[in-house]
Amino acid sequence: MIDTIIKYIKSKSIHTPRLAIVRFLLALGVSLTLLSNDLDVIANHKYVKLHGYSIRHDPRRKMPLDQFNMFLMMDPEKAKVVILVILAAVATGLVPQVTGVLHFWAEFSLHNYMIIYNGGDDLAYILSMFLLPVCLTDPRLNTWRRKEIGPSQRNIVSNICLLFIWIQAMAMYTDASIAKMFKPQWQNGTAVYYYTSHYRLGAVDWLKSIEETFTLTPVVGFFTWFVLAFELVLVAAVFYSSKWKRRLIIPAMIFHFLFLINFGLITFYISILALLMLYLDDDEYCVKLLNWFRGKLRLKPL
Repeated sequence: MIDTIIKYIKSKSIHTPRLAIVRFLLALGVSLTLLSNDLDVIANHKYVKLHGYSIRHDPRRKMPLDQFNMFLMMDPEKAKVVILVILAAVATGLVPQVTGVLHFWAEFSLHNYMIIYNGGDDLAYILSMFLLPVCLTDPRLNTWRRKEIGPSQRNIVSNICLLFIWIQAMAMYTDASIAKMFKPQWQNGTAVYYYTSHYRLGAVDWLKSIEETFTLTPVVGFFTWFVLAFELVLVAAVFYSSKWKRRLIIPAMIFHFLFLINFGLITFYISILALLMLYLDDDEYCVKLLNWFRGKLRLKPL
């Protein structure tokens, strides 16, 4: 049985254009974080805001591997530009053996420099770490190009990394669902109303007024408990066949899109799309969809 499993993962390559799409999304999300936020706010690097806050990069506090943090190796604004250039290189898909290392370095630096956390950036950091061995074992010079790859040791490495990504997804949805079960607003079925109508965290007024047509009725309990149930379905997706995973892709994207429009979690949504492509899209429908658009533009398929 073990020989059969090894033979299978040795012949199954994930070095396909799907990898390029995933890395493009991760680079896009973090780039938006850097371009749309002031470092003074998200990192407090001039120590002029959040006075007295014990920040992670305080000179008096040493963090592991700080000497490799780009924001501490040079002027933070220059480091920001360098990281944006690296992310642009990642998006091109060129030389993944090099850009994979640079991508992780950039994500590591940002993750250990910010004091205001964003779930999307944290997820991008974790995925860049798991994708590093995948990039290092990629035989292509351009991840947007498809190349037939026969059975090899590199596939064993990349599939083990993919398994860790699946476990990460399963753990994330497990934590999200189990943690909610102990909160009163989730137990009594009012959480969807509580969060979407919250004066600071909730939806914008026009969307809130639409949603309150049902969140102020008993049916809100169904939507609240549906969130918990669907997250548990996604937990178990790691054990589903490709056929059943495929059927979850669109519902999962819509599910997270509702969080986007209600709470403005743009970069989180982008990172989640990348994760879902690795977690659910075994048949690479993301590539097929992109090729459909390329066909409309009369471009060669990937």
